[in-house]
Amino acid sequence: MLLPEDHPANNVSGAFLAQKDQELGDTGYRYHRDGEDNSINLSEKPMDIESPIIYHYLTYETELPPPTSTYVAKNEPPPPQPDLGPYISPLLWSKARKNMALYLSCIATVFTAYTAGSFAPPASAMAEEWNVSMEAVFAGITTFCCGFAIAPMVLAPFSEINGRYPVFVSAGILFEICQICCAITRSYPGMIVARFWVGAGSSVFSTMVGGVISDLYHAEDRNTPMTLFSGAALFGTGLGPLVSGFIVQNAHWRWVFWVQVIMVGLLISAMILFFKETRGSVLLSRKAECLNHWYDEREKVGYVGFEMLSADGKSKESQRIRWKVKSDEERESIRKMIGISVYRPFRKFPQALIKGSRRLCKQIF
Repeated sequence: MLLPEDHPANNVSGAFLAQKDQELGDTGYRYHRDGEDNSINLSEKPMDIESPIIYHYLTYETELPPPTSTYVAKNEPPPPQPDLGPYISPLLWSKARKNMALYLSCIATVFTAYTAGSFAPPASAMAEEWNVSMEAVFAGITTFCCGFAIAPMVLAPFSEINGRYPVFVSAGILFEICQICCAITRSYPGMIVARFWVGAGSSVFSTMVGGVISDLYHAEDRNTPMTLFSGAALFGTGLGPLVSGFIVQNAHWRWVFWVQVIMVGLLISAMILFFKETRGSVLLSRKAECLNHWYDEREKVGYVGFEMLSADGKSKESQRIRWKVKSDEERESIRKMIGISVYRPFRKFPQALIKGSRRLCKQIF
């Protein structure tokens, strides 16, 4: 069970930390362990910078430990605890925050489908301007589809490691640049090449939106988001030829692409400003990194150790801790992940073709 956003595990009380951090002497160190008699044992050595670091696995259910009552202080105030709000599980986001990510993703899907269908209406005008056949112009649809199919094989593993946001933004910038190239190119080969990269840049807004939905919603809550996503793809596919045909009849054919430049530019600006990372494992790794950095800063000024359960799970002991995330250790290298992503479709395609052929033969005969 995941903890709610306001659960104390997400933020240890600042007042409690301040109270703990004031339990130190003016010079040297003071050793104090809370107990029934509040006695001070100077024979035991307190936690210090030389104590071994013990790594623990961090999950969204992990309750963060309080600072230990053992200090080696240097008469400096402790650094404040960082805000861990940005690192809560996307499954626990508010409805408004989830809707923002979902609506931006679906709008991006509309624009991607719009781009795919908007190329056909200006084809005759492009063929006339460049003195090529209609079939040659329609090769721009083929190259778009090639880029659309190839890019996710490489970009999907990056989104698993680095998160959805950087892949969306970088691919969106490529999408925008190549749309500008389509609008200004003066040659037929330039259009064909630009369309390939348009397909590559726009592909993530269709192929990765399903991943965003799985990041935000439990399986039983995905019906409506998946319906919106599917509807967005179908709506954009029909909208592209409709709007582009109107533009070609009333303006120069290049305005078909300039309109897309404007739309994609607005979309990427909204993505940069309002879209937040949704990949849970990436946020958890960032939370661990943030906490570990905070622990480093505390130790620099002499605040060492946190109260953790001992190995028997019955008592607490002071430990110099750091956090790690299990998914980071289990993840394959990026090269291997890309290799699997590229190889798997080609391995599955013959199997699917054979099964489909068998079913067709059974239905016929």
